[in-house]
Amino acid sequence: MNNKKDIKESLIYYKEVKMHKLKQTKPDISVLSVEPKFIEKFWPLCDFMVAEALKYSGEFAEPRDLKELLLKDEAQLFIVFGSDEEEVNQVFGLFITRIAALPNYNQLEAIICTGRKRDLWEDKIVKTVTSFAQVNKCKRLCFWVRPGWSRVSKKWGWKAKHIQMEKECLLVAQQQT
Repeated sequence: MNNKKDIKESLIYYKEVKMHKLKQTKPDISVLSVEPKFIEKFWPLCDFMVAEALKYSGEFAEPRDLKELLLKDEAQLFIVFGSDEEEVNQVFGLFITRIAALPNYNQLEAIICTGRKRDLWEDKIVKTVTSFAQVNKCKRLCFWVRPGWSRVSKKWGWKAKHIQMEKECLLVAQQQT
């Protein structure tokens, strides 16, 4: 493009391409229950999100600890993936649960629930884990989640029964010495 004519045509072409809107697609989100034999295959998609969630949760475990529970079928992994108007074939969130065998009944407990664009997938993940709990004869679901979930969970019939209070014991012991 050594002359002005070529440059002008290129600028017109550039403007036409740039002004062309991306095709709007309806969000297509799915929740995948990952069997233990497939954890190794899907773990690279989850590792970072699990690590970030554990940081917010007080680092009660390392990602590898949860991976071991999943591999031993002592916990369950649900991956939220799909496409929306902006992204295609993305992992939007994940849920890690475990079935707690209590003396009088079983309950499904959430260990981690994390992700982005929650409005795209929150209904599907709740439906999926509720079905999973029913199939596994759990009497109830019990999730320790961040405060924002208390506002949105009412639409699914959830009630806040307890408030989790935390205080670092090591800090208390250090203050006394």
